[in-house]
Amino acid sequence: MIRAVFLLTAGLVLLIGLPPMPTLPVWTRPTPTVPVVPAKASAAVYVYEKSDAAIPAGVTVGLDKLNRERSVVATLCEVDTVNGSDKVPAQYQPAVDAAKAKGLPALVVLSGSAVLSIVAAPTTAEEIGRAVE
Repeated sequence: MIRAVFLLTAGLVLLIGLPPMPTLPVWTRPTPTVPVVPAKASAAVYVYEKSDAAIPAGVTVGLDKLNRERSVVATLCEVDTVNGSDKVPAQYQPAVDAAKAKGLPALVVLSGSAVLSIVAAPTTAEEIGRAVE
């Protein structure tokens, strides 16, 4: 008896086909969010034109504080500085290019060779310190 019912059901399924199955949403793993870590300043370069004006005392004090207290390589660079090949030294090239575009004098804050920020004509140590924060 059971065998007859089974064969009848199997025959009907083959003849008619299976009923449509409900479609279920396909689960996909959510894409993990990658936290964006802000780049940390590794250098600050004050780019200036020596014939325009003297370097403000606040700038030299601010650069000194960066070197001593924050472990940021802070330097001065005259815009016309070149090496023996009449080219701007590689470590100053991104800063000089950015400062020329913004206007001299300017403090250029770098992370490696990427420019993080540019401060036009800073004059105080506080401005220098805030630029690197």
